[in-house]
Amino acid sequence: MARRAVNNPRQIRAKSCGCRPCTEKFRPGEKYTRASCTGPWQARWRDPGGNQRAANFPTKKAAEEHLTEVRSSMTRGTYLDPGRSRITLEQWHAMWWPSQRGASNTLNRDERMWRLHVQPAFGTWPLTSISWLDVDRWVQGLLGPLGASSIPAAFQILDRLMTAAVLDKRLIANPCDGIKLPRRRKKHPEDRRPPTYAQLDLIREQLPRHHHPLFIVAHETGLRWGELVGLRRCNLDLEQGRVHVREVLEDVKGNVARKEYPKSDAGLRSVPLTPLAVDALSDHLDQHPADPSRSAVTDGLRLEELVFRGQRGAVMRQANFYTTWIGAIQSAGVARKSTSPTTGRTEWWPHWHSIRHAFASRLHALGVPEVVVQEILGHERGGDITWLYTHAAADVAGQVLAALTQGRPPLALVRAESTQSPHGHRAAPGFTGSDRAGILA
Repeated sequence: MARRAVNNPRQIRAKSCGCRPCTEKFRPGEKYTRASCTGPWQARWRDPGGNQRAANFPTKKAAEEHLTEVRSSMTRGTYLDPGRSRITLEQWHAMWWPSQRGASNTLNRDERMWRLHVQPAFGTWPLTSISWLDVDRWVQGLLGPLGASSIPAAFQILDRLMTAAVLDKRLIANPCDGIKLPRRRKKHPEDRRPPTYAQLDLIREQLPRHHHPLFIVAHETGLRWGELVGLRRCNLDLEQGRVHVREVLEDVKGNVARKEYPKSDAGLRSVPLTPLAVDALSDHLDQHPADPSRSAVTDGLRLEELVFRGQRGAVMRQANFYTTWIGAIQSAGVARKSTSPTTGRTEWWPHWHSIRHAFASRLHALGVPEVVVQEILGHERGGDITWLYTHAAADVAGQVLAALTQGRPPLALVRAESTQSPHGHRAAPGFTGSDRAGILA
């Protein structure tokens, strides 16, 4: 074992010092002007890899305290190389990002959140200078530029960066730990409830006829947008009444591409087709035939194989369809417009995705087991079905009122009848005076 140096820490000669050793080293022949040296004290040590490290301090005591801390951290296994901790968040992101894996649309979202929100705030900061309070203030400042539902996506990028820095022995602790994100603004039950199938019929009537088959298949199968517009003729079995979900189309940065499913393993599934959906698809394919060939994802879009295409034969984009959808729900008289209190953006109900909610609620109302609904919708967790995709019946208040009154007329009707003249008063059928007295009491 190597012997520990006896001159550690040691004092370093400085040009600005006027003591005898410093004067002789930097200004030979001159007369020294002070007795004690003012040069910094250097602490030296070897890291766990055996590399020589050093740091300068203004006093001997500070250097000794640093050496004691370094030796203790090596013993505990918590030693951090100061040089590795001084890099900026931008430099660390450049090292960390290439190792990230996931769906291309998810990576695109993460890259956008980094570029627009995390990098402008902390990009030039050294890792060790980002404190818990800095992160907390930044999160609170995001409310406005971002809605409460989008803030977690931006925060998770910084959190994952800091977690990776801790695991890579660049930080001792993650400054994102314990940060409370703004609570999402809860919506009124009416705004969370999906449209009824009667409302969906009204919307379909206002859509261009070319989009009717797409709309019918959507509310009869609950397929996602990417699954619908990426449906190929080879994955459609009209005789057995099945749609085999094997791949999707995704739009990333304006580029539409084929993607092998799944986002999760549950995405690969077969969905039944109702007679209404089969008829709609048969009529659509008679007018707009699709090539039944089975091509590979690497072969490109192969538009001729798609069941649903634009009126000019191009791939359908949800961003382009948005204007058509908003016009249809407005013309149908079912649209509700609101403004986000945090971002100020205009929001419309129902969304296209609300069709999927309506389908799930329909299955729930018919008593289909949750595990079956979970498989049909392509979800890994049944909880998603219960809490996100199923909704209470439309007239909850009416059901409660009927239970409370046991089928008796509402209080307003009782009061209206009680204000009639004595000669014109007539009790409601099956409704006695004692019942009326009980309600009024």
